[in-house]
Amino acid sequence: MKKRYPEVVRQMLADLRAGHFQVGATMPSEAVLCDQFGASRSTIRNALMQLQKLGLIERRQGAPTRVLSTEPPPSYVHTMSATGDLMEFAGPSWRQVHSITPMIADEALAKSLQDRPGRRWVLIRQTRHIDGQEAPVAWTDIYLCEDYADIAEEVPDYAGLVYTLLEERHAVVIREIHQSVRAVPVPAALAEALQVQPGAHALELRRCYRDADGVNRIITVNTLPAQHYSYEIILRRQI
Repeated sequence: MKKRYPEVVRQMLADLRAGHFQVGATMPSEAVLCDQFGASRSTIRNALMQLQKLGLIERRQGAPTRVLSTEPPPSYVHTMSATGDLMEFAGPSWRQVHSITPMIADEALAKSLQDRPGRRWVLIRQTRHIDGQEAPVAWTDIYLCEDYADIAEEVPDYAGLVYTLLEERHAVVIREIHQSVRAVPVPAALAEALQVQPGAHALELRRCYRDADGVNRIITVNTLPAQHYSYEIILRRQI
């Protein structure tokens, strides 16, 4: 059985820390890494993508992958760079999906999501984890429009954001991402999974991914305990 992306990322991080890959040196080819880690080429590519987001390696087309650092940052940093349509999520983390459930939004859920009742969703519930840290850094509820339920089973092994997977698999373009951030207490239902006390300080980060008609295709609700999380926004002028 081939290894999954999170396991390969953990092994690569361990190898970097152990000095198996030296700073400034080049890493083996994807084919060699596939044999070394017993994983598929797509899994290796996703793992390398994650290491690149962490700033540990440099990847350029037509050039070998070069090691930049052997240790990721000690905290979880959520970075958004707004330049035209560019929006990038980065952090030393990977997802662990706990459940995938079809559902219909009732009045209460629709109000919470700022959407209409009666819509059919696939709810993907996941935590995000940092290597070497026992407690998850975030809980995320992903509401995926039922029309695209076929991609839900791909999410556990997908390195990027779910909306990019949606765009890759279906003729959908996300034109707008509406985001809000507010301070909240950790709900009692999530406290055990996040390994914090119920009511502990947290941020709730909500994103609505909308198509050209303004329809929400994905809605994500993230609960981020304060001790694990910082948030950075870079606004770059276009000239």
